[in-house]
Amino acid sequence: MQLYAPKPKEKKGIKYIDCPLYGDCLMGAAKSNLPAWSCDNCPNLELKAVRQRIRYIAPYYQILAEVYPEFRLKYEPIMNSFLYQE
Repeated sequence: MQLYAPKPKEKKGIKYIDCPLYGDCLMGAAKSNLPAWSCDNCPNLELKAVRQRIRYIAPYYQILAEVYPEFRLKYEPIMNSFLYQE
């Protein structure tokens, strides 16, 4: 498995905190002094290991979505896209 160097995008968007590279991206965003950053279009999201990790935590996101409706509106479409990818 080859991981790509973390390159957070300077824009508001979704952050996948359960991605194995999240810490590296957070550090990169802090070093670059980005006011906002996103994981959108990250090539690492296409890696099987990253998708499996996100699939593994999906039930926890679903529980949070049941408790907090605003959480469901923000994250359910993203989580569903990962659950149904192969």
